[in-house]
Amino acid sequence: MPSVFSQNLNEFEIKRTRSIQEQLISNPEKAYADALEISNSKNELFSFFGKYHVASYFYSKSEFIHSKQLLIALIENIEKSDIPKSSKVYQDLMGMCVNKLFYIYKNLGEYDSALFCLDKYKKRLPNNHFNEQYGLIKVAMGDCVNGIALLKRELKTSPHLKLGVGEKKVMNKKLFADKYNIIGEAYQKYYIQSKKTVLLDSANYYFNVAATMMLQDDFQPEYTKALLCMREAKSAALAGNYVKSLSLYRKRKKYPVIHDNIRTEQLFDLGMADCFRHLTQVDSALFYCKKYIKNYQVTKVSKENLLMAYNIMTQCYSEKNDNKNAYLYAQKSLELIHSIGGIKNKSLNFLHNYDLNKIKAESNKIIASKNYFKISLFGILIILASVIYSFYYYHKVQKEKHYRFLKIIQNLRESQVLGINTTQINKTETQPKQIIDDELIEKIALGLKKIEQKKTFLDPNFKLAFVAKKLNTNTAYLSQYFNQVMQKTFSEYMQELRIQYILQKLIDTPHYRKYTLQAIAEEVGYKDANTFVRVFKRQTGLSPNYYIEKLKN
Repeated sequence: MPSVFSQNLNEFEIKRTRSIQEQLISNPEKAYADALEISNSKNELFSFFGKYHVASYFYSKSEFIHSKQLLIALIENIEKSDIPKSSKVYQDLMGMCVNKLFYIYKNLGEYDSALFCLDKYKKRLPNNHFNEQYGLIKVAMGDCVNGIALLKRELKTSPHLKLGVGEKKVMNKKLFADKYNIIGEAYQKYYIQSKKTVLLDSANYYFNVAATMMLQDDFQPEYTKALLCMREAKSAALAGNYVKSLSLYRKRKKYPVIHDNIRTEQLFDLGMADCFRHLTQVDSALFYCKKYIKNYQVTKVSKENLLMAYNIMTQCYSEKNDNKNAYLYAQKSLELIHSIGGIKNKSLNFLHNYDLNKIKAESNKIIASKNYFKISLFGILIILASVIYSFYYYHKVQKEKHYRFLKIIQNLRESQVLGINTTQINKTETQPKQIIDDELIEKIALGLKKIEQKKTFLDPNFKLAFVAKKLNTNTAYLSQYFNQVMQKTFSEYMQELRIQYILQKLIDTPHYRKYTLQAIAEEVGYKDANTFVRVFKRQTGLSPNYYIEKLKN
């Protein structure tokens, strides 16, 4: 039986779909009821719009899995229908469905699926939509410079649509406000990479432009203000001003409307948990983390944010000396990192191949013109040389890292078999003239040996004055001993002991490899993971993560 099909919607149908689109924001339950009704229309095209808005309703409720299933089924039905593929209405409907499906995949952290979705339906999407979505994935993968450039280009080239039947000006303005907010969030991600304060200024600028656009038309003023507050609070936290950030997050009490949007409430909870952790209010941090994780079971949005919550809980439980829970969330963090890493690797491969194909297509286009043959050939050679050199350099670096790793293992085995103290003095080298006498040298050497045997160097307070007191001498003599006898500074001596200890510990005790870098850092006397990573790289030429991964393999 042939389907009943109208190539275009009539005026009443257009107004009805526009009304539902608006009500999805202001009165979602009424929108859902109306969308269900028209999804059963005898006009196949009208029913497709109804089904799209049903899927949009579940999207707005953060029921992404169900929304995804509805959209995939709808896209298949649209493609099987009699709607001419060249018609504007077909392209608009397909564009809406693919766009919504892309954002579902992105929100779920399934970047590889989002990219494959884009690639599969690229011809169905307007170019400006594709650029925005491609730019979003670039930012998510860490390429903020090119990602932001694409988002800005899309913003400049997006036409300010003429209002159609039943369309309101404010809905068109909301479209552009969303674009400004997306760019603002991209600048926040860029700041995390570069730590340039000006990027947070740019982020806040775009957030304020978006909010102003909405408030001028009195569009959801309470919710708009709440979102601006939340975004500025995140900027303050990124800048390290956790007191200011927390005061902004606490303004949530003024805007009870956020309870209607579970994802927004999640972001407030996670932001407050982060602030409380940095302000050493451990119980409050745990309370908001638990709230966030509970809501995550509903939304499943953003694996990166979930990882942040796990990390906060690991550190908080560690501070409370609750080793069982600290270990539990450290394990969850590692499993999630592995999952995110796998998805990102697939996505990076896609981006790499897509960029190469794009360059190839552009080069072929230039080659078609005789005037540009030499230029294009030269450009292709440069690109090929760059790609070849990149692979060569990558493999060279990996080979050097592997050699360093093997050398470390060999040295550790030799030191265990022969009982060599890796920090001992090299007697074969010519020693400079000594200012302190031999008796004091022997006394200090014996004292240091006992300290090393007791692993006192793992104490966070292991400093020159601390050691001098232990050896019953003064810091001046001790400093001279290190500089003149051991020919290294006290700091170098301490770092060598700590790194040699953890290198061996990670071999001997496999469960240590599951700890977070923060936990490992604290194990060897460092207060934060960044300092530990810096010292580890200086001592070994490798990152702790690389060393641990090689041991696992």
